[in-house]
Amino acid sequence: MATVEENIEAALFTRVTSLSLTPARQVAYPNVPFSPPAAGYLEVLHFPNRPQRVFLRGSDPHFRQGILQLTVVSPLNEGATPATKAAGEIAAHFPADLALYSEGVKVKVQAAPRTWPAEKTDTSWTVRVDVAYECFG
Repeated sequence: MATVEENIEAALFTRVTSLSLTPARQVAYPNVPFSPPAAGYLEVLHFPNRPQRVFLRGSDPHFRQGILQLTVVSPLNEGATPATKAAGEIAAHFPADLALYSEGVKVKVQAAPRTWPAEKTDTSWTVRVDVAYECFG
């Protein structure tokens, strides 16, 4: 049986696999070999927060929150629109109150995802999208 932490991540990552971006982008998951394509890609990171104890017994469910961060990475000199469009598609794919499940563990999107301002690096134009979630487990 998987742990609560595994199930949270599985529920979130499964939702990412059903994401359909136009144009399509390869997905880079944490600690999985990946060769970034020149046409751009989507980077996935998971930032769980500290569990909060809400019941008296330590064995009771804890309130767990975190951020699923998806970063749209686009080539330079394409303009801002392709990355902004992809960020909007990601945000629409994770609406507020969306319930995701893995092995009976329910993960709920807390609010509309936050789209960050674009950042320019030496090699790319990126837009981050933060999906806040919560879970009792």
